[in-house]
Amino acid sequence: MKQCLCALMLLLFVSAMPLAARNKVSPEQKMITEYYDLLYKQKDSVAADKVKARLLKKFPKGRFARRLASESIARLQGEAYMTAAEQFRNDFPIEEWYKNPDDQGFVYVNFYRGYSNTLWRTKQYDKLVELMPEMEFNMLVDLYRHGPMFLIMKAPIDPKEYVDISRAIIDAMYAKKDIVVDMYGSGNALDGQAQNEQMYYYLAVETEVLQRSERYQEAVECMEKIPAEVRCGFYPQGNQAYVVSLEKLGRHDEAVKALEGSAGTGLMTGELYAMLKEHYGYPAVKPAATFDEYFNSLKLPVYLENIKNEVARGLVDEPYQAFTMPDIDDGEVCSASFSKDDIVVIDFWATWCAPCIAALEGMQMAVEKFQPDKNVKFFFVCTQDIPDKERVKGVWEHKNLHDMLVLFDTGKQHADVYKSMFEGTSAIPQKAILKNGRIRYRAEGYSGSPSQLMDEMVAVIELLKEESK
Repeated sequence: MKQCLCALMLLLFVSAMPLAARNKVSPEQKMITEYYDLLYKQKDSVAADKVKARLLKKFPKGRFARRLASESIARLQGEAYMTAAEQFRNDFPIEEWYKNPDDQGFVYVNFYRGYSNTLWRTKQYDKLVELMPEMEFNMLVDLYRHGPMFLIMKAPIDPKEYVDISRAIIDAMYAKKDIVVDMYGSGNALDGQAQNEQMYYYLAVETEVLQRSERYQEAVECMEKIPAEVRCGFYPQGNQAYVVSLEKLGRHDEAVKALEGSAGTGLMTGELYAMLKEHYGYPAVKPAATFDEYFNSLKLPVYLENIKNEVARGLVDEPYQAFTMPDIDDGEVCSASFSKDDIVVIDFWATWCAPCIAALEGMQMAVEKFQPDKNVKFFFVCTQDIPDKERVKGVWEHKNLHDMLVLFDTGKQHADVYKSMFEGTSAIPQKAILKNGRIRYRAEGYSGSPSQLMDEMVAVIELLKEESK
């Protein structure tokens, strides 16, 4: 339906109309109000059914009929669902709503979310491409997030299998990034700038899809739709895909610039960090006396300020209960063995926790940085999880982790040490940094950036070291 994009643009002007003009009560709405009053307030279903019959006869394509049809489709499955969905598109074309919007755009949101995801799941990509011109920006975002983005981040599926449809979705999103539609009639829809910032993130994700599909030129073109001044500020794996694609195309100087830009925003993967180290070590004339000086010189002031604020929020000074935990090598670690100058980083994680496992890459970077320092110790406590050594070793092998000692939490629920440090929650990943018999820092969750997590750990450790001087 080629008219949909024009109808979406027309809606920009309709949205500027005074609310009073747009919200004038129609004859249909009066009957709808009467129907619900009879059904729910007066409990008179017989009279309500009569009003319902009159409504459907008088307004067969109206908002009441539209909502009933949408709700009935949601209860169907298989071929019956597909047939009813196509009938809904024909009976209640969304371009008519775009021309004359009401406060029930959510009916279309629910319909297109369900139908597009069904087409994605059943790999009816031709039909999905036909549907996409009818969908506004946020409908397409929902499709992309639950489709290609989920696969590239979570599923072991070769992106070559879905790269074409993924690119089609991104292109449809990009065409509508400046068109704001208030589907809920709430007045709280995102503005154009907010939609553009969302678009930048998804462009970075799509760059990874394209690079891993060996479509390097398209990957670079996709990433370069993001303005240069913010290009490396959204998704670490997208930054890596951009650098790799530039290198594959022989654009080495631009790849270095992107590499340094990723360091500036703190959105680096472990591979990018290693590439930056390699770049530092290559020329005879170094850009700084040490790699750390070079790395730190690249960081943007706003990023450094964010790390500083993050650390400030996590600082505490509380006692902790002494503990002894078994380790994966059949030994044990006892808190009584920590010396006065030791700074002990404890990462609570589990084999079933995807964010925990994702965060291990950044923790590996921190471990490597402090490996020469015998007063900085890292322990990775498998908590709220069965102490399965083989499963843990599988994670370590898959993530290529090393020099990271795993401990197993104790107690009936395998969470005694965790609960002693984090009362009133079971959320993981959690990190606790200890010094002199006290908990000095706590942090929950994972931002998605390995280098940012490393920088956070470095900032806390260096701060605690300064206290000893």
